[in-house]
Amino acid sequence: MCDVCSAEGIDFKFVNGPKDKLHNCKLFRVYIGQIARVKLCHLHDIQLFSMGENRFLKEHLCLAQLLSSQKSTFVD
Repeated sequence: MCDVCSAEGIDFKFVNGPKDKLHNCKLFRVYIGQIARVKLCHLHDIQLFSMGENRFLKEHLCLAQLLSSQKSTFVD
């Protein structure tokens, strides 16, 4: 399941329709000196690309809180 959809309680299969493939994305500005790996659905992958990492995390504060509270889950 998409990490953003699960953090916000969204049904990602309903939002994305037939495009249910998950994309592995890297966030470089979350942790100092480390890379956070998140799984994103098609919709949130496009949002991350178009908005950029900083604005994407400001838009999805639930994901930012999840990244800070469960660091070991997302770090390589």
